[in-house]
Amino acid sequence: MPGLTFLLMCCIYFICIGIDVVMFFLQIRLILLWKNIDWLVPFDNTGKPLVDSVTGKISICLKTQKPLYEKEKLIIALIAFAIVRIILGTILKTV
Repeated sequence: MPGLTFLLMCCIYFICIGIDVVMFFLQIRLILLWKNIDWLVPFDNTGKPLVDSVTGKISICLKTQKPLYEKEKLIIALIAFAIVRIILGTILKTV
């Protein structure tokens, strides 16, 4: 049984790393919407497919009467990923 618990914790750990990567690219896009910083542009270009996919899912999940701006989608996605990351981090610390 400890072996299965270890494998489960490893999977949760790798999911947390993936969430951290997504949050990184979401933050880069938010910063670039606020101010253009030249050295962050290559990071944004690298994470563009990932960020576009995440913000597209936000539009599908939240069907509002008026379309959301990109900044609103990014903030909502960042908050959602942060909450999930906190929950998974708590699970990792308790077991």
